Amino acid sequence: MAALLVISSTQGQVTKRDDATAKLLNEWYNDGTAAGLAAITYENRDGQHSALNTKLYPQLQVFEHTSLSGADKGPAGRLRLGPTVGNCSMAAPAVSGGSLPRFFMMDPGRGAQFLMMQYLANNLFVYPEHQDYDIGANGVGGYGDLYPMNTPAVLISQGSSGSDQVFLQAVLSTLAAFPRETQRVLIEKRLLIPTVQAILRQCYRTVKKPDDYFTGAAHPVVFDGTLLDEEKMARMAQGMTPDKIPPLVQVAVVEESEPQAGKQFFEGPKPLDHKLADARVCISRVFRGSLDEHGMVIDLSKVADLMGRPMQLSMRVLQGDPRLVRIDHAGAGPYARLRVRWQPPFINRTGIRSSRVDIGIFASNGTSVSAPAIISFFMLPNERRFYQKDGRLAEIEYQAPNPDVGLPASDNDTRWLRVMLASSLAGDGLRSRLMEKLLNEEQRKAIQAVWLPLDKRFQTITAMEAKPGGKEGTANLRTGLEKDIATALEASFPGAEKVSLKLALTAVFYRLADINDLYLVLRKDIDAMAAQSSKKMAANDIRREVQRLLDLGVLIEQADGTLTTAAAQQQWTAADHHYLRGLNLTVLSQAVFPEVLERAVGPAFVDLRLTTPKPWRDVFRYDEISGKLLGWVRHQAGRTHFFDAEGLLLPEGPKHPEKAQAVTYDRNAQGVMEWR
Repeated sequence: MAALLVISSTQGQVTKRDDATAKLLNEWYNDGTAAGLAAITYENRDGQHSALNTKLYPQLQVFEHTSLSGADKGPAGRLRLGPTVGNCSMAAPAVSGGSLPRFFMMDPGRGAQFLMMQYLANNLFVYPEHQDYDIGANGVGGYGDLYPMNTPAVLISQGSSGSDQVFLQAVLSTLAAFPRETQRVLIEKRLLIPTVQAILRQCYRTVKKPDDYFTGAAHPVVFDGTLLDEEKMARMAQGMTPDKIPPLVQVAVVEESEPQAGKQFFEGPKPLDHKLADARVCISRVFRGSLDEHGMVIDLSKVADLMGRPMQLSMRVLQGDPRLVRIDHAGAGPYARLRVRWQPPFINRTGIRSSRVDIGIFASNGTSVSAPAIISFFMLPNERRFYQKDGRLAEIEYQAPNPDVGLPASDNDTRWLRVMLASSLAGDGLRSRLMEKLLNEEQRKAIQAVWLPLDKRFQTITAMEAKPGGKEGTANLRTGLEKDIATALEASFPGAEKVSLKLALTAVFYRLADINDLYLVLRKDIDAMAAQSSKKMAANDIRREVQRLLDLGVLIEQADGTLTTAAAQQQWTAADHHYLRGLNLTVLSQAVFPEVLERAVGPAFVDLRLTTPKPWRDVFRYDEISGKLLGWVRHQAGRTHFFDAEGLLLPEGPKHPEKAQAVTYDRNAQGVMEWR
């Protein structure tokens, strides 16, 4: 016997809760239309840190760990034989491995495979995201979306410890509400969790109409507990007779692009496999290499319906730019072809920056729709690709800067008052001169009119808080102020385009970052501001970014110290604009608006289990007549190195291909990629 179950006798009460959903569950159970929870087991894996109050569920079985049942803390590592719902509110910091789901995802093959086995064995666990899915970048506010895949085999809750509780409650209510025969069939056929996932997602409050279920609105990688509709989930389960059980989607890759190490991507001798998951309900790839696109042929023949009914399949882009994803599938036949091109980070529906493309595969039997199988492509956040007008790859940067401007992540943040002030002040200083180019007098006065009364309240509250015991009496005042700031940000802003004040302010700072020659022209003024900045490392931060661009061959320093771009301004490429924008982001946050913008300088954060930082950029060379790839030029440490199309070094340049040399790559003691 692997473990003990604490079994309660079957009672006429599913739950002792007294809310509306609980009353429905007890009514349905007592009139014989609901199965209840006698067949369901709950398992806690965090030492009761965030434990379900099992006393509220007298029918529920409780898993008790023994010496034979495996570790009792941490992510689930063994399948449970019976239907099991569990949780574990444990996580590491984002930079030290992150949440428990990310640990599964970073174990190529095995991690996602185990989650899939749980999914098809009536096991479902809930884990908080902790720091892996929050607005912000590089730890300022948050780190953005750090998950390299999306899967229906687990539930990830928005937040930290305790955020899993509302999910446990909603899932248990759904399981209890199934009619007896439906629950029996679901357990017997191992369709319990796929069906629960389909219900949860169809009832998610972001799904306003049926078509929304086939969009990312219903299938985020992390779910917000405030958007669960527990009663709707229970009612949907109660109405599900066996003939309404949704199909199960399982898929497999039969053919795909295979990037070649040392030629199309560069990692150490034993890089983490870019194939993070091939788990039937979840496929995940790291978009690695210089291929124009990642192609994939998918076998859809394993999609099955319990009643053997004909099914309609559909494949939808859930997240990412659909223009860069090609899906060839007419709705019939066992195969589909995907072609996915690289795309830069984007802000998703929840306001969080993500680098992952998700594609959902759904099956409908005419009565119900399945939970999706999900195919994910993760773009490394620290890489940027640039393309020529004809679509050919022009350049790859391997240490792209943090793309965040540094504006407040929350609408309730009082730092928005500083943003308003900085945007509206007139004067002769550099800040004011820049703003006057982007906002007219009417607009600046409109911002001042919003800022002034809010700032007066802020100053009053701040003064009160400075007194002994002052914070206790001002909590409600501060909360009210924060709500009013959020309301003000949503108000309309005068201008040709009807936008909110928040969007207008955001656009101003984005436009400032896009003034490509900002530092090159105003270097003297900006360096003086950096020397006086409230951020003590401002001057060093700017010098470091300038040196990076010198090393990459983007900037050139003349004998007199003047900085110019290597390319003439009229020949600037999208890559040149990108590099200069990265410099501007550092200049703006550290020197020009240090009290307004909070931003982590340096490269965009990436999990080093996925890649090794590379201090170079590769510019690709093509034959002018045929368009054939000839190789690339590597810019590193102020020098250029030629490579041929096979990844061989050309030490004497492209005119002497006979001198080509093989190159090896390895991570040095500082964790940076070296080649020789």
